[in-house]
Amino acid sequence: MKTGFFKFLAKIYPMAKRRLYRFSGGVFPRYNKSLSKQHPIHKSFIPNELILPLHQHVGVETEPKVQVGDKVLKNQCLAESKKGLSAPVHAPTSGEIVAIENRTLPHPSGLTGLCIVLKPDFKDEAIDNILKTDGKTPSDPKALKELVYRAGIVGMGGAGFPTFAKIPDEKGKIHTLLVNGAECEPFITCDDILMQTHPKDIIHGAIIVAEALGCERIICGIEDNKPEAIESMQAAVAELDHPNLVEIQPVPTVYPMGGQKQLTQQLTGIEVPAHAHAVDIGLLMMNVATFAAIFHAVRHGKPLTSRYVTVSGLGLNHPFNIEALIGTSFEDLVELAEPKTKLNYPLVQGGPMMGFEMPNNHVPVIKTTNCILANPPKPAEMVMPCIRCGECMDACPVNLLPQQLYWHARSHEFDKAEKLNLFDCIECGCCSFVCPSHIPLVQYYRFAKGEVKKNKQETLATQRAKERHEAKLAREERIKQEREAKLKAKKEAVKRKAANEAEQEASTPAPEQKAPSSAAAAARAAAARKKAAQSSDATTTESTATSEDEKQPGAPLSAREKAIAAARKRAEAATEKSEPQAATNPAMSARGKAMAAAKKRAQAAAKKSENTESESETAKDTSSHTAEVDSPELDAKTRARLAAQKRAQEMAAKRQMQADQTEISAQEENTAKVEEAPVVDKRQAAMEAAKKRAAARKKPLPDNTETSGSDS
Repeated sequence: MKTGFFKFLAKIYPMAKRRLYRFSGGVFPRYNKSLSKQHPIHKSFIPNELILPLHQHVGVETEPKVQVGDKVLKNQCLAESKKGLSAPVHAPTSGEIVAIENRTLPHPSGLTGLCIVLKPDFKDEAIDNILKTDGKTPSDPKALKELVYRAGIVGMGGAGFPTFAKIPDEKGKIHTLLVNGAECEPFITCDDILMQTHPKDIIHGAIIVAEALGCERIICGIEDNKPEAIESMQAAVAELDHPNLVEIQPVPTVYPMGGQKQLTQQLTGIEVPAHAHAVDIGLLMMNVATFAAIFHAVRHGKPLTSRYVTVSGLGLNHPFNIEALIGTSFEDLVELAEPKTKLNYPLVQGGPMMGFEMPNNHVPVIKTTNCILANPPKPAEMVMPCIRCGECMDACPVNLLPQQLYWHARSHEFDKAEKLNLFDCIECGCCSFVCPSHIPLVQYYRFAKGEVKKNKQETLATQRAKERHEAKLAREERIKQEREAKLKAKKEAVKRKAANEAEQEASTPAPEQKAPSSAAAAARAAAARKKAAQSSDATTTESTATSEDEKQPGAPLSAREKAIAAARKRAEAATEKSEPQAATNPAMSARGKAMAAAKKRAQAAAKKSENTESESETAKDTSSHTAEVDSPELDAKTRARLAAQKRAQEMAAKRQMQADQTEISAQEENTAKVEEAPVVDKRQAAMEAAKKRAAARKKPLPDNTETSGSDS
């Protein structure tokens, strides 16, 4: 009865219709949906060229998997990316890749993007069940997510968010599945036609998702200005084995009833909080076209390569709906609708409330394109100052303050606009629609959002740079401290080693007295050997002299004595002969000089070592006496210095002995080379002397021998 009262009151006061639904605000524009609904669905159309942008969704751009000149078949995957949020792109028909280049994208910015250009061969040869499905419902959410991703399905209501990212990973998190069939935007009827012609695909697609996620209910909301669609959907539900699982619920016709938060509140009575998503409260909503695409992917293994598009507008003679291939040009589709005038004005993607003009009429249809609007331009209405009427605030379906947001955005006070929940704005255009001053409020909000995002990115980049710089300084300081700690530890280790050596030397009682230095010992041994040799020579001489003296002068000589006497004479003769040769031979004199000098240095070194030992022993006695008098133990530094002096003296003596031995050996080698010739001369002289003696023995005795014999 309350609903009937407000409907009656709305005939007098149109804004009374706002009492017929649960959310606030909303407007009631002229819908003009009959323009395209009065004509049947257009037959399939394959253009001469298909332009497939690599970025048709929210997220990262896909990467091409084909090259120019490749032959492709329908449903073949042309581009995909594993780097982040994305959706693969598939071939809408068979043909040849003729280019991979930048083309203008269907975006209000008018920017270009990388696109794959496919030239159809009009054979439409397809790869059946390219997703390799068995037609059964996925058993868990992860399997469903994987299949939806490989099919390249995105939100087909206009948002373009990859559908697999909306599905939760675990079963049981979603208790109610919502089907969006409101289609509140004027002129657009593609969802209405889809519900009329393929209601079972939509219902079965929703059941597949509900079974995979474990949902308890399915609610489909359809505006009451679509009676044919409501009847078709109810008939499809009635044929189900469990018709109570799905509920078809008509909703009031008001713009923006098709908004996610608005339709959720209307169907469930739950208002989604700000900065939250419906999934957080156990609700999941998808468009009817999205559910139909999921059905075809699961049951037939078919990816998303086409969609229903409304081609309408006041500038067309025959508006229609068509299942257009992804990549078809806007201009080609509009030409099929027979424009009333030449297309010298920009076409609009979407409806008159949220749509935007295209920078180029040759832009392609993408996965989020639901309408191509051809409305001839009207005279621009002059923008006037705000009169503070408050109509924008009453029409806002999100309960924002559009007037305050406008002033802050115009003054570039973006921080204040953000505090007024700027990002809760759904950019529905209700405020601009009711503004009597014709102020483009939505454009101001879009500008403010862009600037806020830009400032945040710059701030984030600055913060990251600061963090990197601080991390670098901390790393350098840490390295410096580690280096200093290592150096300090090394110095302490050296000090400890020196102290330990000094303690060991101090604990050993007078090692010099027990074990004299090697140099001194060698010198003393050499002196002992020299004295022994001299004493032996003297003894031999004395014994020889004694034996000669003991001989009587008249005693006859024996053969042995004669031989000894002859050998002595020869030795004396050789010595007398060698002395003048040594005087005249410089090599012999040098050898003698070198031997004499070496003997003198050895004697000096021996004396020096003995003096050094005596001095060191005296110093030790003195130091020990002093240590005994002054302190019980020597200082570590003093002990280390004494040990170093001792080691230096030993090394010096050792080096001196090695040098002397090397010099003597070298001189002896040189002398030996020079003496080779004289040795040969001595041998020859000895041989000649022996020959002479032999010849003399062979001669007869003289006459005096006979005389002496006769006299006796």
